[in-house]
Amino acid sequence: MGFFSDSKDRMVESMALPMLNNSLLQPYGKATSLKLNSADKSAAVVLDLKGENHPVEIQLTRYELQREGERVFLIVHSVTTSREWLTTLAREHLLNKKLELPPQVAAYAGRLL
Repeated sequence: MGFFSDSKDRMVESMALPMLNNSLLQPYGKATSLKLNSADKSAAVVLDLKGENHPVEIQLTRYELQREGERVFLIVHSVTTSREWLTTLAREHLLNKKLELPPQVAAYAGRLL
């Protein structure tokens, strides 16, 4: 990955993490780490979820972002997690579906397009 791509990813990470925590994740816990690789279209997030004794790790090893007007959608093509049951659930109900990002997150995720 080039210097500018890496810098862009770090900037989006630093802005998207608090926005994710204050919107999408608020009822469930919080993300403590977000790592993006826009060149490879991969991401990793570590979550401290309510009721969990240990962090949950999620690896999106292949994703796609689609813009439709002002809206941005995430499409996950490959996912693994640190919980076998969660990986199965994600693969059955998440893969290849368009997930609309909250407007605050979409504004920054759109920079990765």
